[in-house]
Amino acid sequence: MLCHFLRAAALSAFALPFASADVPGAGYGLDSTTLLPGFTTLAAHDTLSNGNRVVYDGSQIWIESASGTFLQLLDNPTSNQWLGFVEVDPTETFAVFGETTQGRLFRVPLTGGTSTPITVLQNAYDLAFESTTSALVSAAVCDSGFTVCTNFLYRVDLVTGATQVLASVDGPSGPIAITPNGDVLIGTLPTAFSIPPDSCSLLKFSASQVASGPFPLTELDAVTFTPNLDGAASMAVDSVTGHVFLAESLVFGTSNLLEIDRFGAVVGPVASTSDYLTKVEILDAPGAGGLAAFQPAGRQLKYRTTNFSSPISSTITTVSPRRPVLTSVQNGNGTLTCTLTGGQPNSAAFVISGTTSAYNPTESPFALGQYVLWTGMPYPNVRRAGIQFALDASGTGSFTFNNPAPIQGQFVLQALVRDSSGVFRGASTAAFN
Repeated sequence: MLCHFLRAAALSAFALPFASADVPGAGYGLDSTTLLPGFTTLAAHDTLSNGNRVVYDGSQIWIESASGTFLQLLDNPTSNQWLGFVEVDPTETFAVFGETTQGRLFRVPLTGGTSTPITVLQNAYDLAFESTTSALVSAAVCDSGFTVCTNFLYRVDLVTGATQVLASVDGPSGPIAITPNGDVLIGTLPTAFSIPPDSCSLLKFSASQVASGPFPLTELDAVTFTPNLDGAASMAVDSVTGHVFLAESLVFGTSNLLEIDRFGAVVGPVASTSDYLTKVEILDAPGAGGLAAFQPAGRQLKYRTTNFSSPISSTITTVSPRRPVLTSVQNGNGTLTCTLTGGQPNSAAFVISGTTSAYNPTESPFALGQYVLWTGMPYPNVRRAGIQFALDASGTGSFTFNNPAPIQGQFVLQALVRDSSGVFRGASTAAFN
């Protein structure tokens, strides 16, 4: 799905002259990139828990494998329609998809069969499930030139097709997401084709407002969650950390996939790309960590990019958090040098310590406001080591201290790392003296 009604054919006419070279942000690493087959390039998709994708191209809806191999035709309910979105319900029983030529929304069982019309909403852009029977939909009404738009937030009964206007905000259709506590986020953006810097925002309607109104809510009833953004094409919220992942998508220039914490503060870019960012998804991965910079493994993020050069191509890239690594080396002069890699470039790290005798190699998480501390030290025993050290442009730094033989092996050390704004966001692996 393309930002505020950008037609794929129109975008392709610009023939961007560069190929993508995605760059991961601090605290993240690129895991894999899949080049999509030609028949999926300009289609919408949603990824299943097994890695397969449900794909809708404006005519047909089907299931394909993670590598792009066609697996199963679900239905062909429309013909050459401008596509809006496709989203799979939380139980992975059915999918809801929409086209923007006539504004029709459908549901189709993932076992295949006839699609069932749900309702008609012009310019439906995004959908977030409240349950298997109810969803929120972002859909705008615009003038003939798409210069003046009002984006409406609808509640749609997926069984009866009944709709209710919950809220309206200025501008074209934008992405929506529901936070773990039930608040609703909606991206606002201008109608301009080339989005001016700092002209987009994330607004928040509280869970109680969305549940009880009074309806319809207006932009004045919302609070600004994150201001001064450069785009808002797609977003997803991690159910573990509550962090928001937003595609700041630009047709020209660098697009950023941003991480925003649960309070609305920008943590930093997860990845940057010269291509156009669209679909953002969060999936489980091995490990116990949540999706946030510098955290242990446990969640992964998928995002889709499209290069509108000739030939047009789309890729899906998987990224996941990378935890900083702290290592220690005993020097011959009775000192110990510890080196941190994978921290925030051009920042400073702070050292905490505990006793080796109390250390448990199976770490536990401790929620400390804006980040989660993973450590094997009993939390009441954690001490400040009184050491802060600088990290260079690669996020690497080191420190050295006296470590005579009588105390060697008695202490465990970790480094707390900050984001570019100086806020602590995670802790390194453990090193020992």
